[in-house]
Amino acid sequence: MKDGKAGGRAVLLAGPLLAVLLFLPTLGHDFVFDDHAAIGLNPLVIDRGDLPRYFLAPYWNTPLRDRTLYRPLTSATFGLNHAAAGGLRPGQFHLVNVILHGLATWFVVRLAALLLDGVAAPLFAGLLFAVHPVHVEAVAGIVGRAEILAACGVLGTLLCHRWAASATGGRAIALMAGAWVSCLLGVMAKESAIVAPLLCGLDGLAFPGSAPAGRRRTLLYAGYGTAVLVYLGLRIAALGSLGIGGTVPFVDNPAASAGPLAGRLTALGAVARYAGLLAWPRSLSADYSFDQIPIIRTPGDPLVLLGLASVALAVGGGALLLRRRPAAGFALLWIAFTSVLASNLVVFIGTLLAERLMYLPSVGLCLLFGLMVGAGRGRIAVACLVAGFLIVGAATVRAWVRIPEWKDDFALYSSAARVSPRSARIRYNLGNAYLRTAAYDEAESEYLAALAIYPGFVDARVNLGMALLQQGRAPEARGLLSAAAAEQPRNALLAVNLGTAHRAAGDLAGAEAEFRRALAIQPDLPLAWNDLGSVHLARGELDAAVAALERAVDLDPRTAIYRVNLADALLAAGRGAEADRRFLEAASLDPDHPEVRRGLGEVAFRRGDRTTAEREFRAAAAGLPPSARAANFLGYLLAARGEVAAAAGEYRRALSIDPTLADAHRSLGLIYADHLGDPARAAQHLQASLRLDPDQPGAREIRVVLDRLRRRSEGAGPADDPGDRR
Repeated sequence: MKDGKAGGRAVLLAGPLLAVLLFLPTLGHDFVFDDHAAIGLNPLVIDRGDLPRYFLAPYWNTPLRDRTLYRPLTSATFGLNHAAAGGLRPGQFHLVNVILHGLATWFVVRLAALLLDGVAAPLFAGLLFAVHPVHVEAVAGIVGRAEILAACGVLGTLLCHRWAASATGGRAIALMAGAWVSCLLGVMAKESAIVAPLLCGLDGLAFPGSAPAGRRRTLLYAGYGTAVLVYLGLRIAALGSLGIGGTVPFVDNPAASAGPLAGRLTALGAVARYAGLLAWPRSLSADYSFDQIPIIRTPGDPLVLLGLASVALAVGGGALLLRRRPAAGFALLWIAFTSVLASNLVVFIGTLLAERLMYLPSVGLCLLFGLMVGAGRGRIAVACLVAGFLIVGAATVRAWVRIPEWKDDFALYSSAARVSPRSARIRYNLGNAYLRTAAYDEAESEYLAALAIYPGFVDARVNLGMALLQQGRAPEARGLLSAAAAEQPRNALLAVNLGTAHRAAGDLAGAEAEFRRALAIQPDLPLAWNDLGSVHLARGELDAAVAALERAVDLDPRTAIYRVNLADALLAAGRGAEADRRFLEAASLDPDHPEVRRGLGEVAFRRGDRTTAEREFRAAAAGLPPSARAANFLGYLLAARGEVAAAAGEYRRALSIDPTLADAHRSLGLIYADHLGDPARAAQHLQASLRLDPDQPGAREIRVVLDRLRRRSEGAGPADDPGDRR
C-alpha cells in the first residue's frame, strides 16, 4: 500500500480505534507515581498562567527536584488540561493521553502504509502498536504523555518529510513547514525526539527514490537544524545549562554510580531486558530501580551477551538489510536509533530501565511485525494472518489485564512490588501509599523493606520516622530524623519533618528551632511557615501564629490546609468572621479534604446548623486521613444530645488519631467520671488533659474533679474496656 490510496484505507483505522477503545478504562483512573510531582505539585500547571512561562521553566518545577529536564510542550499540555477541566480532574488528563495514543497509532499506520506493501502489513503494524503491553505505562501514566508527544513529533516529521519529496507548489511549502514544526514540537515534548532528523536521513538511505532531493532536501535539514538550535537555546535559558551529566540518584539508576565499565555492562544487561519486554511482555513493573537489576561487573555475564546480541541484531542486521530488504533494515535501525539515548550506553540517564521508554523504539518492532504478517502468499498468507491476529489478541489481553494496575498508587505499587520485590523505590512508594491511607504498620513494614535493600535510602528513613510518629512513637521517630538531618543539614523539608517529630514529643522549643532552621535554608518554604504557626498557636501566641500562617498562605495560595490552619488561628484569636471566610476559601480549593470538611462543620455549628455540622464532622472523621478534631467535635454534639456512650466512642476515636488532644481527654474523662462510673479511666484522661494543656480554661475545675475522684476511689478500677485501648 505504498501509494497510500488503496481501497483498504478504512481498514487501517482499526489500529487507532482499537488504541482508543483499549485505554478508555483509564478515564476512571487517578493520578499515579510521578503525576503528582509533574502536575499536582507544579505551580505552573496549577496557576493557569500564561503559556510562555512554560518555555522558561524546568520540567520538574517542584522543590528538591534536579533542574535537568526540559519538556515545555508536555508541561504546557498539562496546564491546558487543568484550565479546560477546571481543576485537577484526572479523567480529563487521561482522556488526552488516550486520544494522543490513538493519533500516534494513526501516524504509525500511515508510515507503514508508505513503507510496506499491501493492506495487511500496515494494518497489523498499527494493531500491534495500539495494544503492545509495554505502552500501558506511557498511556495510563499521565506523565507518559511526554513519550507519546515525542513519538507524534518524530512520526509527524518523517511523514511530512516524505510527503514533501513529491509535493508541488503551496502544498510542498506547507509540508516542509509541517516537518519543521513537528521536529520542534517533538523535542519540546521530550529530548529523545532529537533523533527525528537522523531518521529522515535513514529513510533517505533505505528508500532513496522517495526522499527529497536537491534544494528541497537542503532546506528541510536546515529547518531541522534551526529547530534543534532553538530548542537547545531555550533549554539553556530555562536550566542554566544543557542539563546533561548531572548527578543521578543511586537508587534510581545504580549503573551511573558503578563506574564506566560496570555501568555499561549493566546497561547492556538492561538492553537485553528491554528486548525481552518487547518480545514477551509477561511480567511488567512500574519500576526496576535498585536492587531489582543488580550491577553487572563481568563481561561474560549472560545478560551482557544477550544485550550485545540485541545491539548486533539491530545495528548490524539493520545495516546489512538496508539495501536488500530496505523496510526490514529501516525497522531494525529505527529501534537502534530511537533507543540509544535511553539505553545508558552513551550517557547515563535518571533511570536504568522503564517500559515507557520503549514507546518510540517499538515502532520499529511493529513495522517488522507488519512486514512479516504481510509477506505471506497463498496458503502461507492465511497462516500469517491467523498468527498475526493471535499475537495481537494475546497482546490485547495482556494490556487489558495490565491497565487496572495503573488505577491508583496503591494498585500500581502493589503490582510492582510483586514483580520487582527488590526495588527499594517501589517498596518506599508502597510505604507512602500506606502512609497516606493511615495504614501505619504496613507503611513501617515497607519502609523497613526498602532500607533492607538500600540502607542509604535517606527518604525511606525519613518517612519511616513519620510513620513511627503517627503511631505515637515520637522518640524513635526523632532518632531516625535527627540522624537523617545530620547527613543532610541543608535539607529544609527534612528539618520540617524533624520539627514535626519534636512537636509530637511535646518539645515545642525543639520544633520551633527546626522550623526556623528550615526557613533559614529556604525562606519561602510555605510548609515551614505553616508548622511554625502551629507552634505559636499551641503556645497561645496568637498574633505570631496568624502572621506565620498568613505567610504560608501567601506563599502557597493553592494548598487548602494552610487556609484551614490559618482559620483555626483566627478563631482562637476571636476573629470568627475572618476564620469562616478562610474555611470557605479552603473548601473552594479542596472540598473533600477531611480538615476542610471539619472546618465547614465548625462554620455550620457556629451558625446554628447542627445537622450540617454533624454531617461534615462525620465525613471528616471517616476521611483519609481521618480528622481527630472532627471526631472530637462530633463527640461534643452527641454528648449535648445525651448520647453519652456514642460521644465517648467519638472521643476515643479522636484520641486514637491524635493522643495529644487535650479537649478530647478532658471530655472523655468527664464522661467516665459522671456517666460511665469509671473513676480510674476518668482520672487517667483528666490528668492527660492537664499535662497536655495545664493552662486551659477550666483547669481548676478539672483539678477539683480529680481530687473528688481520688477521695472516692483509692486505686481500684473496673476491668479493662477494650474500646479504650490505644
